[in-house]
Order: sequence, then C-alpha cells, then structure tokens
Amino acid sequence: MAPPGGVMTMDLEGNRILWTQFILAAALARTARGLLERAPADRSEVEVCYADTHAGSGHLPPPAALDRVLAARSEFTSRVFHDAVADRDGFYPGSWLLAGRAVGALDEPRLALEIDVNDIDEAVIRAARTNREGGWVRFWSHDWFQFLKSRLAMQRRPGFVFIDPPPDDPRGPGYAIDAAILLDTMAVPYMVTYPVDSPQEPIDQIGRSGLELHGSILGYGALLGGGAEAVVLDVLPDLRRLAALLGGEFTIRLPRATGDDYCI
Repeated sequence: MAPPGGVMTMDLEGNRILWTQFILAAALARTARGLLERAPADRSEVEVCYADTHAGSGHLPPPAALDRVLAARSEFTSRVFHDAVADRDGFYPGSWLLAGRAVGALDEPRLALEIDVNDIDEAVIRAARTNREGGWVRFWSHDWFQFLKSRLAMQRRPGFVFIDPPPDDPRGPGYAIDAAILLDTMAVPYMVTYPVDSPQEPIDQIGRSGLELHGSILGYGALLGGGAEAVVLDVLPDLRRLAALLGGEFTIRLPRATGDDYCI
C-alpha cells in the first residue's frame, strides 16, 4: 500500500500526527456546532472549552505528507483540518493550536474558545506560552491524569478533552481507560489515541470503536466518546481517502464483549 517514497515508513510520527489531528479537528468542529445549535438564540457568546492533556509546545516540524494531503483538499467532505493547517510559517501546529484554528475556521462569531494546555515538562510549557495565537489559554504542568481530575473539578467543565498519551507511558493503557469511562459517564466529549498494536482489552473496556490507520510497520488509532463519536459517520469516506494518501489502510476495530452490543 505504500506510495513511492514509503511515506508510512519514513515519517511515522508525521503520519500519526496527520491521522489523529484530522479526526480531532472534525470531532471538535462537530462538537462546537452542536453547542451553537443547543444554545439560546439570544446568547451572545458560546464557550468551547478544550483541554489537552499532552499538549506539547504547539510548534512541530511539518509532516512529510502534509503537502500531499493539502493538495487533495477538494476530495474531502470535512475540510476544517485543511483550513486549520493550510497557512503555516515554517512550523506545523500542535494539537492545542490546531484546536484553536479549527474552531476559528468555522467562522462563527458567537463561538469563544477557552483552552487548557497541559504538559508535564515545564520547559515545554514555557515554550508553549510564547507560541499561543490568541484566545483564552491556561497553562498547566502536571501529571496528565491529575490535570484532568483538577480540570473536571472546576465549575465549568471542559467541552472537549484530547488525550494523546506517549507510547512509552510506563503505566500502560489503564489510566486512559479510566479517563475515557469517566468522561463518558459525565457526557464530556473526548478523543483518546493509541498505537494499533495495543491489546484488544482496552477497546472492550471502554466500549468504543477505534478508527485505525494501518501501515507497513506501525499504525495509529483514535477512540471518540462522550458525544464526540457523532462525527464518525460523517468522516468515514474522508478517513479512507486520508489513509490512502498516507500510504496505509483504514480499518475500524470494534469492541468485543459476550452478550453486549456496541455501536460507534
């Protein structure tokens, strides 16, 4: 499946970023539109509160396949991602900057974005402070699960949580499972990423379907829940097209549990 140049093998991290952030942008845009639809017509401002547990500095090197994906913009139904990353100044936006651009790309004047940026590395947070592009941003530097518990305890809960744990997290998938189940219980839209060589058990425990990109060496997956999963049917054709552009294949991993039925 790999195109000339072997994109999946040469830029594994870049392909992971493109895959997960495309899904993130589409899900966040769908969530923001839902908040607008449910808000009273006379409400002048509708807050979108986004929390990023592993935010990074916000500036990343442009992925190798980015130009290929941008050139195929007309082939996608959901173009929020393309609008958010098309204009760049020598860097590619990290997930929290992309979230701000994705909401801004909706061109809805009533939407007001509030971002919570967390990274356990204080040096990364210092860099992030200089990279913010506007809007209301809070910066945290905590263990990600402690950050999430603290953020959920605040009077106004986040309206979307992005959990992108590093593959070398020594605690394994347990904390992400607990976080996903908690967010589902609280009806807080969320997205969790994982490597596709992860065991089936976390998928079964969370009870959500994984959107997976498979390549010749390694692949990446994303789980949506808490209401964010509503975007899945909208973007299925887009994910097939994106996977092909990245030199991989798109598959859906379903949860398995005896006697229970799940749906995305």
